[in-house]
Amino acid sequence: MVIDKVTAAFGAIILIFAALSPAVARDRNLIVLNVGHSDIDDFDEPTVEANIEHSWARTIFGNGTWFSGVGPLIGLTITGKGGVFGYAGIYGDFFLSDSLVIRPEGGLGAFTPGDGKDLGGTFEIHGALTFAYIFDNEARLGVTYSHISNGGVYASSPALDSILLNYAFPIDPIF
Repeated sequence: MVIDKVTAAFGAIILIFAALSPAVARDRNLIVLNVGHSDIDDFDEPTVEANIEHSWARTIFGNGTWFSGVGPLIGLTITGKGGVFGYAGIYGDFFLSDSLVIRPEGGLGAFTPGDGKDLGGTFEIHGALTFAYIFDNEARLGVTYSHISNGGVYASSPALDSILLNYAFPIDPIF
């Protein structure tokens, strides 16, 4: 599939960057921007998806080395078919090295489908997994797999799965 080839090529580029430059990015709030293919289960009708998140650096349960701890985040996702999903949740950064990170996240939110896929109701669950390279300036570039569904809360439980290009940049605390 085209997505598999693009993902493999992108992953190879990230690994090359990781081998060339060490970096540290562990104590700053992040603004995360994502863009990519929404609803990867339906390649007959490709749809773009864009997402913005804010994650706070303040975490709990971290060990100060390979695990950042658990921190809060908020986000907003918009699809090319007018779907909107606002959510809040938690994340944890797992540092594979000074320049590679894996970030799982999960949360709860409200969804309206617009002209896109109906996910069965307003209440939805969000989960995502990001693999990213950390630059010397603490910015990150990576690939995100995102999943939105109602987790069986409603009679119908379809999902919106997406593959996204991810760019995150650090910001000073807002409040």
